[in-house]
Amino acid sequence: MFEIAARRSVAEPPEWATRQRALFDLFETAVDEFVADYLDEDGEPLWPPEDHVGVDGYDDVIEGFYNWPLVYAMGGDESLLNHAQRAYEGALTRFERAETPHGHPMVVDEFEQCRDWFHLGEGNLYTYNMGLAAPDDDVVADRAEKFADMYLGDSDLNNYDPEQRLVRAPMNGSAGPEYSDLSAFGARSTFGGYGADYRWASHGLPWRDLEFESATELLDPANEDRLYEIYEERCSKGDIPLNLAISSLMTNAYLHTGDESYREWVTEYLDAWRERTERNGGIIPDNVGLSDEIGEYTNGEWYGGMYGWSWGGWHYVGVGTTTAAENATLLTGDRDHLDFHRSQLDVLMEEGIEQGETLYIPHKYGGEGDYHYNGSGLREDDGEIAWRDGWYEFKPHRDDPYAIHLWFMSQDEADRDRVADLRDWGSRDWKQVDMRPSSKHGAGNEYAWLAYLDGEFPNFPERVLEANRNHAQEHLDRMRAEGREPDVLNEDYLRDRNPVFHRGLLNLTMGAPQPVYYGGMVMAQVRHFDPQRERPGLPEGVSALVERVSSDGVDLTLVNSGSRDREVLTQAGAYGEHEFTGVEYDGEEATADADALRVSLPSGTRVSVSAEMDRFVDDPGYAFPWDRAE
Repeated sequence: MFEIAARRSVAEPPEWATRQRALFDLFETAVDEFVADYLDEDGEPLWPPEDHVGVDGYDDVIEGFYNWPLVYAMGGDESLLNHAQRAYEGALTRFERAETPHGHPMVVDEFEQCRDWFHLGEGNLYTYNMGLAAPDDDVVADRAEKFADMYLGDSDLNNYDPEQRLVRAPMNGSAGPEYSDLSAFGARSTFGGYGADYRWASHGLPWRDLEFESATELLDPANEDRLYEIYEERCSKGDIPLNLAISSLMTNAYLHTGDESYREWVTEYLDAWRERTERNGGIIPDNVGLSDEIGEYTNGEWYGGMYGWSWGGWHYVGVGTTTAAENATLLTGDRDHLDFHRSQLDVLMEEGIEQGETLYIPHKYGGEGDYHYNGSGLREDDGEIAWRDGWYEFKPHRDDPYAIHLWFMSQDEADRDRVADLRDWGSRDWKQVDMRPSSKHGAGNEYAWLAYLDGEFPNFPERVLEANRNHAQEHLDRMRAEGREPDVLNEDYLRDRNPVFHRGLLNLTMGAPQPVYYGGMVMAQVRHFDPQRERPGLPEGVSALVERVSSDGVDLTLVNSGSRDREVLTQAGAYGEHEFTGVEYDGEEATADADALRVSLPSGTRVSVSAEMDRFVDDPGYAFPWDRAE
C-alpha cells in the first residue's frame, strides 16, 4: 500500500466538493422519510395485496431501494445500508406469501421462482450492490453462493445443462425452468396478455412465418390463445442471449468466495455463445434448442426467440453480450473476451444507414412481411417500418452503456471512436446534463461524462450533481405532499418514488459508467474506503473527483472539507483488479506497485494524484484493502 500525505490547504472547498457532500446528506434525509412513508411497520412493501396472484413485480419493488447499498458503499450514511437491508427482508417476506398460478409463491428459497433475466437482472442489482457494501456480512455472502449455485451443472433445479453448455429455458429460477409457459397466467403475466397494446403494437410481429400477416392481428383478443400456443412451442424452452446476464450472478459469487467453479462457468458459457455466433456467420442467434441446435423451435431460423432479434432486438440482446464479456474480462484479465460484444456492434454498424452525420443502425431482424406497426426508426413513404435484407428499426444507437462499457473495459482508442460513430449527432449537445433522467434507470448523461473526460465540458461535475440533487428533491417534495398514502399503489410505487440517484457519484468518485441496468456489475477505475471506521466509501467530509480515465491510469483529486483529519484508502478497481504502478502528487513522483493508496487528509486540505495503472492484473474480490494486505 503506497502512502500519500496531503499538504495543500483549502480556504474554500470547490463547488463540486460541496455539492457532493450535500448530496450524500440529502440522500440520508430522503431515505429516512421514504421508509417511514412507504413501508409498513414490519418493513414490508405495501404491494402486492394479500390476494394477489401473478409472477411479476418483485423486481420492481426491489428497484425502489436497490441502489441504497451502492451509495453507502461510495460514502453514504450507514442508515442507507440498514434501511435497504430491512426493506429487502420485508420484500422477501411479502413475496414469499404472494401466489403464482403454479401452486407456489413468487419467491421460493429467497429467489424468484421462474423469470427471464431482463427482470431477474434488474432485481439482482441489489444483490451485487450488497457485495460492494457488506461483503463481510455472512447473510450477504451465503445468499450470493446460494443464488449462483442454482445455475451450476450439479444443481437439482436443472437450470443449466453442463454438457450442452446452455440454460434450459428463457425463464428460469429457484423453481427451475419448468414454469416458462405464460399461458398459465394470461393477462396476469408480465406482458399483460399477448394482445396487449403495450407490448405488441410497438414491438411488431415476431412470428411472420405463421398465419399472422400484420401486427394489428395481435391486438385481436380472438387470437390470444393461438399466440400463447406459439409462445409455448417456440419460447418456453431452450437458450437465449439474455441468459448471459446470469454471468453476473456467478461473478458476484466468485468475488465473495474465489471459488473457481464460478469463474469457469462464466468463461464456459460465454465460449458456448461465441461458438454459436461463429456457426451463425458472425451474428449471435437469439434461440438455441435443448440439443444446441440453432433455430430448433423456429423452423431453423436464428431469429424469433424470446427477447430476441425480432422481440425487442438489440436492446435485449445487448444485455447479454455486454455483461458476459465484461464479467469474463474482470475474472480472467483477458480483454480478448470483449471481441464477442464488439463484433455484434460492428455487425449493426456495417448494416447501418447514414442520415446526415448520424448512423442509423438496425435494432431488429425478421423475415419478410407487413411492417406497418407502431414501432420506431426509419420508415418507407407509406409509413411502413424500413426493412433491408431482414434488418429493420433503423435508428440512432439508444443503449449508450453497450458502447461505453466496451470502451471503458478496453480503453482502446478504436472503441472510443465507436462511441463517437454511434452518437446521435442531431439530438443534443454532449456538453449538457439532463435535469431529469430519460429513462427509469437514470441514463442519459454518459456522453456528457465522456465530454468532461475529454476536457470539453469542465462544468460537468457541478451540473450532474445539481441534476441529481434536483431530481432527489423533486421526489422528496412529492413524498411530503403525498403523505403516507401513495397516489397509485402498484408494483412500481417504490421505484417511481426512490429519491436516491447515484449516477453522478459513480462517474465522479469512482471514474465509472453506470452499470448495465438489466443485471450488470459496477465496473470502475477506483474505489474508496474509510480505514478508520473500517467501512467502504469516502469518510465524512471527504469528496473525490476522478478527472481522467485512460489505459494509462487515472487522475484524482481528494478534498477534506470537514472539521476532522481523515484517511482514505483508494483502491485500484472496484474489486482490486487493477494495480497502481506509479504516482505523481504535489510535485513528487514515485513508483507505487500497490493495489491501493493510503492518503492522509488533514482537515481543510486537498491532494491531486496522477496514478499510472496496470489494468486487470490482480485477482478480483470483495475483500476490503486492509484484509487483502494481511
